[in-house]
Amino acid sequence: MHENFLKDIRERYFLAKHIFYTNVDGHFVVLDLRQNSYLLLSDTEKYVFSLLFEGQNKLDAQGPDHFKKLIEDLVIQGLLVDTPQKARQHSAPDLPPVTREISGYPYDGLPDIRASHVYRCLKAFLYTRLVWWFNPMEKIIHKIKKRQTRLAARPQPEASIEQIRELIEIFRILKGLFYTAHNECLFDSLTMVNFLASYGIYPHVVFGVQMGPFAAHAWVQEGRRIYNGQITQVADFKPIMIV
Repeated sequence: MHENFLKDIRERYFLAKHIFYTNVDGHFVVLDLRQNSYLLLSDTEKYVFSLLFEGQNKLDAQGPDHFKKLIEDLVIQGLLVDTPQKARQHSAPDLPPVTREISGYPYDGLPDIRASHVYRCLKAFLYTRLVWWFNPMEKIIHKIKKRQTRLAARPQPEASIEQIRELIEIFRILKGLFYTAHNECLFDSLTMVNFLASYGIYPHVVFGVQMGPFAAHAWVQEGRRIYNGQITQVADFKPIMIV
């Protein structure tokens, strides 16, 4: 009955560029990069998102005019925009679930840590700390995406899992000289990807959420393998954003 109305609305309103969301067992969680915060949508806001992005096609009894008013409220809040230039088209995260981990160094003794490793780890730490202090999360993510786009145009030989495993073990050892990762999962993940990027390795940073109770977590992942954690630590988290 309202197919044409909904088709028109879906072509006119979009998620704002700084807004990411996911549906966790019926709970709609929003990540606002501009405010660096997570929001749990109300039932009314869930109703709007369900119709715009989740494929629901049934308006409630209050009809189209009421629905348009609800959309306008979300535009005022900054969750939605009505111009494509300010929009980020919603797309589901495309990384597979984590089924593998790099749990430890598989060889006897310690890896060969050289001065260049220390320098690159320190550089990654200082860069991440400075960016963290002086930029909103939206800009930090933009910097990472910009680097990924730039480096994708200059493909390098793919590192072997043995090389990656050794660099991760070196990073695990050296990072303790500069910071502790306790309750700092996002900072740790950003520092790790900056360290690995200096060797031409570009894994993803995954932002995940869970309900009951609510919790947020971040980790480094490539394919089905987690680089800075264990499978059990992320099994209950659903990705909300992948960088």
